[in-house]
Amino acid sequence: MSAPVSLHAETPPEPIETLEAVQIQQALDLLRQRQVGTATLDETALARATLRGLLADLRPGAELLAAGEDKPADVAPFRSEVLTGGIGYVRAGSLQSENLASLDAALDGFATNKVTGVVLDLRATPESADYAMAAQFASRFAPPGSALFSLSSRKEVPAREFVADGTRKFSGVLVVVADEKTAGAAEALGSALRLRADAMLVGATTSGRAVEYESTRLGEGPVLKFAVAEVRLEGGGRIYPDGLTPDLELPQEPGEREAALSGELEHGVGPFVFEQERVQLNEASLVAGTNPEIDAEAPGETILDRPLQRAVDLATAISLFRAKDQLPKNPRSN
Repeated sequence: MSAPVSLHAETPPEPIETLEAVQIQQALDLLRQRQVGTATLDETALARATLRGLLADLRPGAELLAAGEDKPADVAPFRSEVLTGGIGYVRAGSLQSENLASLDAALDGFATNKVTGVVLDLRATPESADYAMAAQFASRFAPPGSALFSLSSRKEVPAREFVADGTRKFSGVLVVVADEKTAGAAEALGSALRLRADAMLVGATTSGRAVEYESTRLGEGPVLKFAVAEVRLEGGGRIYPDGLTPDLELPQEPGEREAALSGELEHGVGPFVFEQERVQLNEASLVAGTNPEIDAEAPGETILDRPLQRAVDLATAISLFRAKDQLPKNPRSN
């Protein structure tokens, strides 16, 4: 009997990946000595090319920044509201103590309003390395004492373990919205909630920058920023460098993303999530000589935030199914 034929051929490695150290050096020597037009290919040029390639390979774990480029992100505000259907919306904003206090107040309000599902939006959370604060945010949703994540370095030092601290305020349905700009501590928060609070993740694959960086100025020149520790999940799972893959992938155009996030902060989430019923031509408008269908198509129509819309749909549907499962059984049905 002949051997089975594989339908999925393995992709061969790139030629450069097959070279050993002595072969790499041989190639560099040949290029420097004999390649036409490489009179300026001196040791400095070779070293610069090596560094450029290394930074590309290590991205997002290392980068070279111009002076002033590595400045802290602006503080992003917190926002919360109760949506139709008993779903609570939370925009975490910056992971800091003021927004954590706002989260506590919002979750207390959700309990009063009998909110059964929460959508936590991490798309407007600036990148940070405050993993202790991320753990505090996660503790509001995770079971007390549960392991959230750890921060591990290459050095011979114990990993820093982060555990839910017992301040849980919500245990219902949780859906997290994240995308390619979700980075650092926000990625750790999202992963902890998926692992410990059964959260579903909606949006796009995150940046993969769940690391702790060290920054060093190179003489009087630019700053070298490189990862010295990374977030690890229980069982050895990693976020760096590939990011978190959503359970429901819904990419969003950059322009629509920014317009939606800006509009939701100013006007609330509702107009960007719930589609308005289209105005119909009726007898009254015919008598008045107007056409409401045309009038409704005025420029500047509000766009829909599709990732957030699907997140709200998910939270609503799962909440309804859970409520149905908890209804008392009809004794006559047995």
